[in-house]
Amino acid sequence: NFFMKDDLLDETEMYPFAEDEKGLSFMSPAPTSFEKYIDHIDKNMSVDTPIAFGLHPNAEIEFRTQQSNNIFNTLKELQPRGIFNTEGVATPQNVADAKSHDLLDKFGDKYFDVEELVRNLDEMGPYQNVFIQEMDVINALLAEIK
Repeated sequence: NFFMKDDLLDETEMYPFAEDEKGLSFMSPAPTSFEKYIDHIDKNMSVDTPIAFGLHPNAEIEFRTQQSNNIFNTLKELQPRGIFNTEGVATPQNVADAKSHDLLDKFGDKYFDVEELVRNLDEMGPYQNVFIQEMDVINALLAEIK
């Protein structure tokens, strides 16, 4: 087991597979006080790197690319489309109205019959309770949009 072994007290490398990466290392400190452990972590642990989790160094590139794509797609969705005031600029109210109409077109006739579901449940545990609460929230949200 990598995480619990006697070598941890002998200043061993904590990043798995870090020997292939230049300048990337985090050694366990020699036995010392709690404050010195915290100081060691603050001084020697660099930013999160895929190597620290046993991943290939390029794993972060894919993650950051997906994150950037998600941000730009969200920004594109927030851009006004075809809803303009007299000056040709969309107002926030027009954008909100259009979005609510889109939601009503998609979900206007949808409704969760929570009581029916509760009657059909075999058992009522914490997961089922959270699910029922979420359905109540969605029902309230749909009612508010209408």
